[in-house]
Amino acid sequence: MFRKYLRTSIAIFMVFFGVMFGQHFLTIEKVFAAALTTLSDTQTALKVSTLSDHTIQFVTPSGLNAGESIAITLPAGYATGTFSILNFDLATSTTVSCSGFVNATLVAGASLGASWGVTVASSTITFTSGTATIEANRCVQIKIGGNATFGGAGTTTLVNPPTFGAYTISIAGTFADRGLISEYIVNDDTIAMTGIVNQSLVFSISTSTIYFGTLGAGAAKYASSTNPLGDTTETIAHTLDVGTNAPSGFTLTVSGKTLTSQQNSANTIDFIGSTAASSTPGTEQFGLRATELGGVGTMVSSPFSLATSYGYSGTASTSNILATGSGSTPTSTYSLRYVTNIGAITEAGIYAAYLVYVATANF
Repeated sequence: MFRKYLRTSIAIFMVFFGVMFGQHFLTIEKVFAAALTTLSDTQTALKVSTLSDHTIQFVTPSGLNAGESIAITLPAGYATGTFSILNFDLATSTTVSCSGFVNATLVAGASLGASWGVTVASSTITFTSGTATIEANRCVQIKIGGNATFGGAGTTTLVNPPTFGAYTISIAGTFADRGLISEYIVNDDTIAMTGIVNQSLVFSISTSTIYFGTLGAGAAKYASSTNPLGDTTETIAHTLDVGTNAPSGFTLTVSGKTLTSQQNSANTIDFIGSTAASSTPGTEQFGLRATELGGVGTMVSSPFSLATSYGYSGTASTSNILATGSGSTPTSTYSLRYVTNIGAITEAGIYAAYLVYVATANF
């Protein structure tokens, strides 16, 4: 009886020892996913219930083999909108830095060879490789929305959650690495700022007195600001400066009677008129022309804009438009030349003209 008990005890001990021995040397292999690094998701808007594009980036330590997938899962609250392959771009960097991306060809549904297949199921967007691979320690960039332009113009369809707070996007799939990206959605991501830019108009005339000197029927005379006798060759008599920040530019006008006898106001030297004409000695003429320098969007008006012709038709009550500006401009400088001719029977006297220049800003 004792022997039987001993044999039974030894057998039980051996079984127990064997089990313990086996467990002691049993090896259980576990596979741990590597953590993605340099994770980010740049959105175009963080306001609740607002359309927003996403640019997701991460570095994969393990890389991706042919046939494996990357799955982007949005947290509850995001609305994915209508699926379109044009709304996605996938690119890989050539180095560990997230720059120098090379885009992959995407197709809707199952992957085709080197192309990647894209599917959207509920809130998960999956990119599945056909034969393409991603090297270890490469940066992956995924664009979702209107910022996806490689395969065509994408459309912004993702809508932020309706409630402010923290949200987490997960990155997984059948490739070896895993990661999370934190987002924070706010009630309003726009800061309203106001400022005032005061209106400005600068206008100056270099001199207010110019001279023709003694006139004769045999040759033209040109006004000068430095020679009281006038000049026999064309010269710049004076300059006008105009500058403004007016959005609709400015208008520069000139008005005033032509050269008029100070002894008898009925005697005048005819102005050239609204059609430009060249200087013609022996014929009564009074006119001017202008050139411009330094302005932006400015134009000298007809009949004052020609290189060798002159014009003028203003009176004391009517004006001519000398120049215009289409928008704001730095200082625009106008150089004025004046010519006069008389006929053989032009009445004697001292002749004078008083021209008025007005610059008007169009705010």
